[in-house]
Amino acid sequence: STVIMKRFLAMLIAAATLTFGGMANAEELAPFDLNKATVEQLMAIPDANITEELAKAIIETSKKTPFKFSDDLMKVPGLDNSTFEAIMPVEENDSVWYDPDNADMVLGPSKC
Repeated sequence: STVIMKRFLAMLIAAATLTFGGMANAEELAPFDLNKATVEQLMAIPDANITEELAKAIIETSKKTPFKFSDDLMKVPGLDNSTFEAIMPVEENDSVWYDPDNADMVLGPSKC
């Protein structure tokens, strides 16, 4: 019966890991300042296909000249339009952010 109990606990732990692991991946990435981003944050942006090399290039470029405007991202060597569009950069507080919740408002048509 100890063996059965151990197997049951192992199954329970595996099920919990799968459940919570899956939830973490489905969660939206929290907004972050692209001038202070880590390689891991940049590579986690959905659909941007940012490689480790490109993430490092983004970080290096921002250290030399911090991003103030979303177009400044286009100065990063190797960053193309599809990556730029996936990042959906947002200008906030003299900096450029990855913020998917606010991106639509900035890029959307004017409501004037």
